[in-house]
Amino acid sequence: MKMKEEDRLAAVIKRIDHDVQVIPRGSFHRLANGQVIRNKNYEGNPIFSLTCLLGLTTAETAKLSSYLHFRKPLKYPHKPLEDKVKLDKAIDFLDTLETDVPSGCWAILFERGNTVVYVKSLQWLGYILYHVPEKPVYGSLYVGCGEHNINLPFML
Repeated sequence: MKMKEEDRLAAVIKRIDHDVQVIPRGSFHRLANGQVIRNKNYEGNPIFSLTCLLGLTTAETAKLSSYLHFRKPLKYPHKPLEDKVKLDKAIDFLDTLETDVPSGCWAILFERGNTVVYVKSLQWLGYILYHVPEKPVYGSLYVGCGEHNINLPFML
């Protein structure tokens, strides 16, 4: 089977985005009509909002449950009812990183005296999410060779 390189590359990028595109909890909201919008607290210039507590707290940034996959949920519809009751339907509508398989496929690192948090994927080496606690600043980047770490379950 012949495949053009740009088609193969597009498929790899789509798979990487599906597996590891991550956002902090609360950065997007789901409206009653199902539309997903960006949280207004995460918009604008963070310099003018230094007195406001925005984003995740330092304690929340240490939990994998504070980070969500930015894709259609795969596991959320199948959560037990008692777990769904505890969640806020407006912000907890996506899958969290704590339910990812294999367990331990994400690493959370604190840098610069806990002023920056990095969430790294061990499945797709080269993906990193950064977040500044208590500020509306976050972003992600993938700089890798496009190889899925299939040995990860045996390494953990």
